[in-house]
Amino acid sequence: MPLDLSKPMQLGHLSDDALFAEELAIRYADSHTKRHSATDEDYGQARERCMAELFDVIGRNHGVTRERTREALLYRRPSQVLAVILSFALLYALAAAGIVRLVARRYPLEEGWSEVLVAVLFTSTVVSITGVLLGEVWAFLLETYRLGNDHLSYRADRIPWAHHRLILFIGGVVIFWLIAGLHYRLGVRARLSSPLTSAS
Repeated sequence: MPLDLSKPMQLGHLSDDALFAEELAIRYADSHTKRHSATDEDYGQARERCMAELFDVIGRNHGVTRERTREALLYRRPSQVLAVILSFALLYALAAAGIVRLVARRYPLEEGWSEVLVAVLFTSTVVSITGVLLGEVWAFLLETYRLGNDHLSYRADRIPWAHHRLILFIGGVVIFWLIAGLHYRLGVRARLSSPLTSAS
């Protein structure tokens, strides 16, 4: 039936159809290359030819153009993006909490705020850079699961994570700082409420 692409649900349906067609075209080109020992140029032409024919079928079924169907490949449901970010953010926060505990043991507040701040600043930078790199691997794995194929080919370039590294790095630093601030704050409260501190 014709689709109203102003509605996210129907745009998502078109995107699913386009992704499935693209997957079929890639599988066809993979098979074509093995069977005929085609060059890279032949591979690309076989994939694009198959994809164009499938996009034409989708377009006729849903009342959209081939170009609009191809554009639907770029669409991602917000829930899919959030699932990737939130799932990794949880893993990152758990790892950051463990690292913060190690930093707090090595640099307690009794040794001075300046050393604690330098240690937290340096560690958060290293941890966040590592988190961005590991998060990219995480996003890649989830994308292979979403598409049902570990041969992403050029589709790997469409994974949003790799296009927002700076924002993700800043977010990782902020999360680390929040966890560190909470950890040190709870430590101060614990000392103030301890019997030995109250007695003195």
